[in-house]
Amino acid sequence: MSGSLHLNIFLVLVCLIVGNDGVCSDSLTYFIDIKPIIDEHCTGCHRKGQTAPFSLESYEDVKKRASMVEMVVESKYMPPWHADTLFRTFHNQRALSEESLNKILTWIKSGAAEGLPQKKGAVNSFNWPSPDKIVAFQKPFIIPGDNEEQYRFFVIPVDNPTPIYLRGVGFVPKNKTLAHHSRIMIDTTKRIRPFDATSVWQAGPQLEKMNIPLANSFWTGWVPGNFPLFYPDGVAKVLPANADLVVNMHYAPSAKEETDQSEIHLYYAKGKPRRIIETLVFDETWVTNKPFEFQPDTVITFYMRSPVLPVDLSLLSVLPHMHLLGKSFKSFAITPDGDMIPLIHIPEWDFNWQQTYQFNNLLKIPRGSVIYAEATFDNTKNNPKNPYFPPAKVRYGWGTKDEMMNLIFEYLLYEPGDEYLDFYGAEN
Repeated sequence: MSGSLHLNIFLVLVCLIVGNDGVCSDSLTYFIDIKPIIDEHCTGCHRKGQTAPFSLESYEDVKKRASMVEMVVESKYMPPWHADTLFRTFHNQRALSEESLNKILTWIKSGAAEGLPQKKGAVNSFNWPSPDKIVAFQKPFIIPGDNEEQYRFFVIPVDNPTPIYLRGVGFVPKNKTLAHHSRIMIDTTKRIRPFDATSVWQAGPQLEKMNIPLANSFWTGWVPGNFPLFYPDGVAKVLPANADLVVNMHYAPSAKEETDQSEIHLYYAKGKPRRIIETLVFDETWVTNKPFEFQPDTVITFYMRSPVLPVDLSLLSVLPHMHLLGKSFKSFAITPDGDMIPLIHIPEWDFNWQQTYQFNNLLKIPRGSVIYAEATFDNTKNNPKNPYFPPAKVRYGWGTKDEMMNLIFEYLLYEPGDEYLDFYGAEN
């Protein structure tokens, strides 16, 4: 063995022993060490055509913004992740591990070496497959340049004579600057079609009087930071026959007229699945300490609870939702034996970063359990996001200046052994 090889081995061992948490600055390169981290945690948004203002898809992209990357990573401002990882971790977690964070910081401080491209690098987890079917708003919608929020209903006839079973669904806003969030429902009566592209404020009272029974009041949703959701073989979401997708779309205010014709991407399952994904929606009607309203200069916590669950459930995901007065959100289940099952805790709510959180594995909630939620709202001048100054009385509503308290679960009926399945091991 040559002396230089002995020396190299010795240096590597010294680096591993005394380096920055096992990270050796001299050995770190972009292609081997940093690109896999960026691809997994950053390029979902930081790539061409997505919501972030710049791309981080190449070495040049990252290198020229190295100082900014160092600052936002070290402060843990980016990548955004608001769920408390000590309360519950998730399959689609974007928060950096301490090892990954230290790799990025050490790499930047040691000069941000490029290294050699890898023939078989890590697969970018945001390179989604091509959808089997794309459905879109019936025509481009003109967003008025009146500096007013827009809440619109869009009705998308799918024209499916038989049910469609889906292994994945993704909402794709075509105006990523103004699209803020969407809620997608299913109607099979065709009676909502005349309300296509109408204002929620105009259509809402009429639809309430018509009392149209929706096939699904919250089939899926999208907010910035949400990406297509995929499910393993054998389970699927179902789009019932003769479905109209009803999109409740929120656009941010704009000073100039723009257009949008957003799409929903559908990914077909391989044949009829054995198990169907359902949704469980908590809304303001489940609040136990009504009325759901917010007096000025007050901080208040509202509570929700489910009925006693009549069957065992296997939870796939959870999506909390509040507006600008939201301060924190927590949900948990209490079993018949008195055990607490943590579901989600967001200690510092951020209206601009909401998402669907997928559990690491199917999470069993036993029959006889009760699901609880508690959310704290700050309607004081100390809340920098308060839309009113001085603070004013706020009530329930879909507008950003109104408030909501929603909690949406995707679930399966439990089967023995669900909690031990490697649920996402067969992802494709």
